[in-house]
Amino acid sequence: MSNTRLTVVVRKDLNMPVGLLAAQVAHMADAFMRNTILDAYEIPEGDNRPEGVVTFTNPQIDWVRDPYLSVLAVNCYEDLLEVCDHTNRENLPWLRWDDTIPSPTFPDKAIKAFVGISIGPADFDKIKIVTNGLELY
Repeated sequence: MSNTRLTVVVRKDLNMPVGLLAAQVAHMADAFMRNTILDAYEIPEGDNRPEGVVTFTNPQIDWVRDPYLSVLAVNCYEDLLEVCDHTNRENLPWLRWDDTIPSPTFPDKAIKAFVGISIGPADFDKIKIVTNGLELY
């Protein structure tokens, strides 16, 4: 068993219903896989890669074999930006997730929001450097 994990960090201030939160986490959890597959078919002109060849990194393959996921929370947009900055400083792979969701203050309106990020797949000990102190969602 590897120590590879994927961690999703989501904003609590968006007050998403449980079902929507679950859907958002699912989207973030497999975004790296979708992006890697799509990148194999969307090759820029002049790139010599053969079309359709999907290349996953070793941590991504480890995670697909043994998919451990953590879901953590931050209180607000600014806290999420701090996690992004720290993730960059630690050179960890991460993906930003924006989506249209119900407004937390006007439920009959929809807003485009920075919902959260996925960090990894990567070594869990390295991810913990960034996420230490964040609460479980």
